[in-house]
Amino acid sequence: MILEAYDGPIARDQTMTRDQAIPYISYCVDDALAERDIADMPANARLVGWQCGFEPMFVAVWSYLGSELDESEAEEIATDLLTEKNWFHEIKPADYVI
Repeated sequence: MILEAYDGPIARDQTMTRDQAIPYISYCVDDALAERDIADMPANARLVGWQCGFEPMFVAVWSYLGSELDESEAEEIATDLLTEKNWFHEIKPADYVI
């Protein structure tokens, strides 16, 4: 299934808290691109999200070694996972990185 990310005025300056984002997590992945279960998500996981119409979709990303990933690393890993799953019609920058 190919979904197109919302191409409206949403930008990184939009605010969403971690608690608000967690229900919208669709995928979890570590920095080795191994898909993981949300139950494995550590407290330092980055949440990378795209606005899809009225709801966001997030990918939780973390290092399997336990170190904290910076925003650009997390976004790149999340984008790689979604590209592998043919999620993007056209790759766009994330709207949220928490």
